[in-house]
Amino acid sequence: MNSIASSQFKRPASRDVPKPFLLRILSGILPAFLVGCGAVPMAPGDAHADETTRLQRIQLADERSQLMYEIMIAELAGRRGYLDVATEGYLRASSKTDDARVAERATKLAVWGRLWGQAEEGARRWLDLDPDSVEARELLAQVLMRSENPEGAALDEFANLVENAEDPGGTLREIFLLLSREQDRPAALATLRGLQSRFPDEPEAHLGVARMLLQMNDRDAALVAAERAVDAGPEHGEALLLRAQVLSSMGKPAQGLDQIKQALETDADNINLRLGYAQLLAELGRYKDAGVELEYLYQNHGDNADVLLSIGLMALDSKRTEAAERYFNALRDTGDHRNQANYYLARIHDQKQNIDEAIKRYEQVGEGELYLSAQLRSAELHAVSGQLEVGIEKVRALNNRLPDPAMQPLLITAESRLLHNAGRDNDAVGVLTQGLEKFPGNGELLYARALAADRVGDNDTLINDLTKLIEDEPNNANALNALGYFLADENIRLDEAEQYIEKALQLKPNEAPIMDSLGWLRFRQGNYEAAIALLERAYELLPDGEIAAHLGEVHWVMGNQQIARTIWEKALLQSPDHEKLVSTVERLTQ
Repeated sequence: MNSIASSQFKRPASRDVPKPFLLRILSGILPAFLVGCGAVPMAPGDAHADETTRLQRIQLADERSQLMYEIMIAELAGRRGYLDVATEGYLRASSKTDDARVAERATKLAVWGRLWGQAEEGARRWLDLDPDSVEARELLAQVLMRSENPEGAALDEFANLVENAEDPGGTLREIFLLLSREQDRPAALATLRGLQSRFPDEPEAHLGVARMLLQMNDRDAALVAAERAVDAGPEHGEALLLRAQVLSSMGKPAQGLDQIKQALETDADNINLRLGYAQLLAELGRYKDAGVELEYLYQNHGDNADVLLSIGLMALDSKRTEAAERYFNALRDTGDHRNQANYYLARIHDQKQNIDEAIKRYEQVGEGELYLSAQLRSAELHAVSGQLEVGIEKVRALNNRLPDPAMQPLLITAESRLLHNAGRDNDAVGVLTQGLEKFPGNGELLYARALAADRVGDNDTLINDLTKLIEDEPNNANALNALGYFLADENIRLDEAEQYIEKALQLKPNEAPIMDSLGWLRFRQGNYEAAIALLERAYELLPDGEIAAHLGEVHWVMGNQQIARTIWEKALLQSPDHEKLVSTVERLTQ
């Protein structure tokens, strides 16, 4: 199973430019069409039979011509952003042909447009025509996660993928990666627990549950699942690593690290285990020890391009920029992973503010996974260096180069971001409004315009866009939090704000920004003690300037002015130009 990670259901950073779908579809249909219309010599005999055959051929040709016309109209509608019209057109066409590619296109268009009912219809038609299609079953499972009983509806489809996979463990890992992106985490966890019950001998089934529980901050339950993974596969390096990660998050890192170190003493060249060990050391802030492990890998496996890529990324995470640059240059010299080498070298120059060199490296990233991200960052760097129009033109050129309907909203938000960074927020709102005219109801554009509207003081647009987004996606935690926080900050409709924020926190437990919103709401409600508890926990998880501003203000109002000053002074050292923080301090202290 190789297509979950690259599925159209999620929006990747970039993708290869496909051959126009209509041409591929017609390449399969046209030969049959021409055969149906070709001149066939009449054999002597029954003229009536010949006439009947001729009429049947004419009817068949008419049907094929109509099918091709419907496909062409649907494809044009999709390219113009009318995904509902395009989806309906492809669904009608899929009912008239046995070509599974038509049902595939219908399904993917429906997914892009978040038309879940049509997506399910398309995926089931696709499976009817191509029962062995792994991608069709993957998409059906993903779509079923949006149903009223997501964990029950999707479980059988995911289990079918595992049962028929050559590598069940790898398939279970990919399913976790998919479900980890679900907004409804309780439903995703329930699905993973169902897989755990069905495949108790697969370490990855237990690891999926453990990883999800760790994301949800349920460390005790995560440790139980990780221990089951170790029991199911004592030699499984990932199980040892995740167990150590859970113990580390519980403040008990030594036990897990010691077990890994012992395993490496008997298997020194276990590359994945040593990489994971180095990662854990870095996460604990033991950068020097992590560097020792990375250098060991470089010295002993420096001819392995995959190792060079991994240690380069880890060196970046470990704040060992010079070592990372050395590793990525070595990677570039191997001739493998050149896109990744150029991209991360560009990132290093970007961090050093070597803008010209960064742009040069970004533009050396070829088509593939990192292409779109590199080109967008190149456009941003042109804009911040005073070449805004060049940056905008580069984004618009990408729009022509990547005509995929799923990519266009992303490019529209990128252009609006360039305008915002240049201080042209009204223009940013305008670009997003034009985008919504082309892609009505698109969630990404609604959310982006709501944020842009906030910056220009257009509260009506902010509220309307977030309300519309929540109606379409009731489990969109970001939208729920954004609207709830806005209402709390404005000190209006506080009961409604509470419903939004509490639901967002239920969907994303222990998410610091959402916790901050709830803390600020409690402050507005006059519940200062609850506000302090929430804001302190949020600040512990994410020492952000805005959270510091809120926490300090609550202390200030409670009379704890010295505590407030201490919080603000510490935060200002980290973020001296943070607008919210600076304005809060000035408002209360002057």
